[in-house]
Amino acid sequence: MDTEELRDYLKENSNIENLFTSKCLQYLTEKNNQRSLDKRWPQERIDREAANMYYKFLVNIHDKISSNFKGLAKHNPNKWRHFISVNEMLDQLEESVVELDFE
Repeated sequence: MDTEELRDYLKENSNIENLFTSKCLQYLTEKNNQRSLDKRWPQERIDREAANMYYKFLVNIHDKISSNFKGLAKHNPNKWRHFISVNEMLDQLEESVVELDFE
């Protein structure tokens, strides 16, 4: 499973992307409001930054899961789904994101 397939799987089966992006947007907006008016980012930049932060988070998750597979199994989406399900990773990831605090 590649990163995009994992993103699609998480989006279809969990609320991780929405939770993470919501927290990112809140953090980035608060940080942006602390800047002087002439240095504030437009909303489009805040949205892009939040999307980039989620993508980095997703790549990190992908890399950690990928390290549990060898050879061709790294590319088999069914093995990934089974691994994620058996290890209850969706629940763990959602809990982690809920507890996540950007500093």
